[in-house]
Amino acid sequence: MTTIDAGVQTPKKRKQSQFRRLLWHVNRTDLGWVTKTAIASMQPGARARRRAVLNKLPTAPEWSAASRQLDQDGYVDVTSLVDRSLAQAVLDVGQSKVARLDELSGKQQQGHKSFWVSLLDEDLVNGAFATDHPFVRYALQPGMLRIIGDYMHDLPQLSDVLLTLSRPTENKALSYSQLWHLDHDDKRVCKLFIYLTDVRDTADGPFTFIPAPPSRSFRNTLKSHMSDDTVFAKVDRSAVKELVAPRLTSFIVNTARCLHMGSRILSDRTRLLYTATYIQPPRMYPEPAPRFRASGPLSDVERAVMRL
Repeated sequence: MTTIDAGVQTPKKRKQSQFRRLLWHVNRTDLGWVTKTAIASMQPGARARRRAVLNKLPTAPEWSAASRQLDQDGYVDVTSLVDRSLAQAVLDVGQSKVARLDELSGKQQQGHKSFWVSLLDEDLVNGAFATDHPFVRYALQPGMLRIIGDYMHDLPQLSDVLLTLSRPTENKALSYSQLWHLDHDDKRVCKLFIYLTDVRDTADGPFTFIPAPPSRSFRNTLKSHMSDDTVFAKVDRSAVKELVAPRLTSFIVNTARCLHMGSRILSDRTRLLYTATYIQPPRMYPEPAPRFRASGPLSDVERAVMRL
């Protein structure tokens, strides 16, 4: 009986893995939009309901201007638009984690990137963050949801929050997100970042990207991560934007449209970075286990954004 069960279960796991891998490859091309449309057609009325929820959010001229820039260029600086007290709360959590770096480094679950340490794993319960966690509250700011929602013409779905400490990479080959790439979490992916340390120059490993218009030539590439030589054979180096800025600088980037890289830390520098990832539902891939668990009162908008 045990042998038969094992024989039945193994192909199922392999089939699911192959299916996800196929979707990932499709999503790297314009065929992904066809898939996205097909998935959306299976949920009639869902988008209208999400837009009705989006319209419950307040509006502001500066948020509308930020949304237009995000649509045009694929990125926008929102430092002046975020809640400063929420930003400070995120910074306080970040600094408390760094103070326990050695302890947390040994506990991290996402260890495939040797150049950074994920510092929030201990805050998860069954893989989910409490909705009153400062990192979740920062991602739920009405202004950020409105900016991203107006750009997507849809209520965004908060997919994840992350705290990473990038460390020196001298004398090591560049890998993963240190190389140029687009994110393929979905067809529309917006990431809200905050620098939690000063990024003074190139040695601090600034987030570096190419705005959406010149990045268009890479939208159907089958290569996952690309070297500088590969990228600059198609795009002039003058198109590159290197975000050198002080801590608490916050910005949104559509990382599915803007070719980007970072974490190229030199000498004894480190870079502490907060990231919140939003997608436009419905999700291209099978919905993962819940990433957030309700803790305290939540608005209808917040519940919809986190699928609670």
